[in-house]
Amino acid sequence: MKKMHLLFVAGCLLSLGGVVHADTVSIVSFDNLPQGPSVFSGVEQTVTPVPGVASFSGGQILGDATNFPAIIFATAPNVYGTIQAGNLSSTMTISVDPSFTADEISFALFNGNTVPVSYVVDAFSGATLEATQTFTDVPSNTNSGFVLPDLLGTNLTSVTIAPTTGSSTFWDFEIDSIAFNESVTQAIEPTPEPSSFLLLGTGLTCAAGELYRRARRAVQ
Repeated sequence: MKKMHLLFVAGCLLSLGGVVHADTVSIVSFDNLPQGPSVFSGVEQTVTPVPGVASFSGGQILGDATNFPAIIFATAPNVYGTIQAGNLSSTMTISVDPSFTADEISFALFNGNTVPVSYVVDAFSGATLEATQTFTDVPSNTNSGFVLPDLLGTNLTSVTIAPTTGSSTFWDFEIDSIAFNESVTQAIEPTPEPSSFLLLGTGLTCAAGELYRRARRAVQ
């Protein structure tokens, strides 16, 4: 009988264990790299902050960027940005490592300009466009100018970010805090999933039932 009670309690505790995600979740920031300059140098860099997950091209590491809105998505000191100057590109590209499976890519996109700018963000699986999002007139960097693209698809291989045609005569933008296989808001500010609440309730009910049975046996 005692062994059965132990197995019962063990089953209850296992139900408290949480949800297993089928996909591997990865969070990328550029803060583990040598700090970049505080101003754009006009020299493009391809960087791989998390080997085996993704590389980034079309911009450069920028350290301690000014006028960022005070939010947790802009983690100091580094971001990855580009500007209409020097040899930098108008398009930044997130390239997923072939060994990594990504069905969702989500990140913070900041307007570094002093005027509103519109952006288009595209997600691809090979040459196939899987998802696209357009953000119109994103406020300037001094007016909390950021958006949170969240792109879903099957086996995403790349994401491109660029200002829309004619949105501004001058562009300047940065990305930071990229989440793979989860939304960046969930990754940075996680909240329990409904299924987790259900499992928690089941576990607590099991534990309460076992304590009640033990109390009844004690008074018999």
